Amino acid sequence: MFPFNKRALLATAFLLAVALARSAADPAILSDRRTKLSYTAAVFEHTGTLEPNNDTASQIVVKNLDFYKRAAKIAKSKGADVIVYPEYGLFPLVSRQSMKQFLENVPDPKTTNTIPCSQPDLYKDRTILRTLSCIAQNNSMYVVGNMGDIQPCEDSDCPPDGEYHYNTNVVFDRNGTLLLKYHKEHPFFEFGVDVPKEQQVPIFKTDFGIFATYICFDIAFGRMSEVARWPAVDGIMFPTKWRDATPQYLSVPYFQAWALGNNITLLAANRQAPGVASIGSGIFHSRDGALAYTFNPDSISKLVVARVPKPGVQKMSSKASITAITSNDTWEISDDGEDVPDKCSSESGYPCFKEQMLENYTFVKLNKSYGEVKACNNGMCCSVSYTTSGLREQYYLGVFNGTISVLDTYRWCEENCVLVRCDAFGDLACGSFPLKASTRFHTVYMKANFSTESVYPSAVNTGVRLAERMKFLYDRETSTRTLWTTDFGGNQLIAYGMKGRCYNKDPPYPKQPFQTRFEEKNSSLKLPDESTNSDERMRSDIIRLIAEK
Repeated sequence: MFPFNKRALLATAFLLAVALARSAADPAILSDRRTKLSYTAAVFEHTGTLEPNNDTASQIVVKNLDFYKRAAKIAKSKGADVIVYPEYGLFPLVSRQSMKQFLENVPDPKTTNTIPCSQPDLYKDRTILRTLSCIAQNNSMYVVGNMGDIQPCEDSDCPPDGEYHYNTNVVFDRNGTLLLKYHKEHPFFEFGVDVPKEQQVPIFKTDFGIFATYICFDIAFGRMSEVARWPAVDGIMFPTKWRDATPQYLSVPYFQAWALGNNITLLAANRQAPGVASIGSGIFHSRDGALAYTFNPDSISKLVVARVPKPGVQKMSSKASITAITSNDTWEISDDGEDVPDKCSSESGYPCFKEQMLENYTFVKLNKSYGEVKACNNGMCCSVSYTTSGLREQYYLGVFNGTISVLDTYRWCEENCVLVRCDAFGDLACGSFPLKASTRFHTVYMKANFSTESVYPSAVNTGVRLAERMKFLYDRETSTRTLWTTDFGGNQLIAYGMKGRCYNKDPPYPKQPFQTRFEEKNSSLKLPDESTNSDERMRSDIIRLIAEK
């Protein structure tokens, strides 16, 4: 359970009521749309035109907004009620000083009722706000976008430059009215991005349900899961620039696992940037799993659309589609992941990361084509019974119970049990995780004891394809969780397991901007030159510098 105190609960209830009142739509329209059993959602996975080259900041933003407008027009033709855009899809993540030219002052919707599209003079220098508002208004759909918010300050915590910079989601209704803004509470190695002081309640009301919005790394922490479990919340709209990490933090499998574990709808819009391991978007509907998704490192922007049943409505045909969008063409595709390489590497163009702390796992190898293995780690035990048509690759059962530390910067508690396809790497017998497998598992029965209620199950086949949802079952009613599957044709598994998140044991999240913490702890290291480094390369260079120190 999540800890509450009476004052916090009352404050949250008040803020929720205010948010819902502010975002109420016309009663007649609401009545008509509420009678529908579903709504149609779209998420846009965008490559992003972000390299500085000879373009000015405004030219970079406009080029990306042109893609956004095209995606929205296609989404409207498919009946979409909402479109979600990715994190950092409009401009690069660079140093604090360089980022200023991309930031806009976002008004507070709690105190200002505004339609930027209908007030072009007021918003003439705020291209992102005005354009996103017009996308919503011109297509009569809700829009969830990600941008940068700059706010002047004079308080004691105000940065030396006299302003706060926030990674920000903005939400617009069908008329283009700004309903909500949300400042990312858990930035991840983001230069000069400030952490908001107060915990927010990013809830908004649509004519098809009540939703929250969060950003990328927020999903790793307890607050987003807590809000997802509020009875009033129907789903989470989730811009992200997710960086894949094997074996259990690959985007699409983790997004589905999180939606399953919290029994909530998750609309996840990711970047399509395989060179920095950012790919994979989709629409995940509570315990039904993925309604539609894409996971293909082909450097092509894609629009994913699906019909989503409302809470309590039985599963129906999702009418799913994936549309490829380039600068001069569009076409419908069936995403089969044909560009997923055999393994992550710079040579393959998809250099995904590996999860941290692998050296602290307990790994036990599967030596027979069928049988049972068991492993324990710090008091947590996990077992798996299985049958195969013959082991063609190496598989291990891995167990971990402890604190994850990402480059001595971010820490959280995990309880993990995973059956994984893996090879030796350095001193680790299981330290490299291929993305392809030919071994067929016909039955798998996994059992583990968890101290937490927050457990996220996943079953991932070769090529990072999700196993059919109806072919694996998950029991979450007791502290001993079970995950099992039967498929006479066989699942070519690369990962199968349960990731537990013991949120109550997490240490406090660091409140200083990452750039400040980096400079204080690494005074002997020099930041990469922002003029020659894009957002992706700069962050990768910083991570490499810390790791090598």
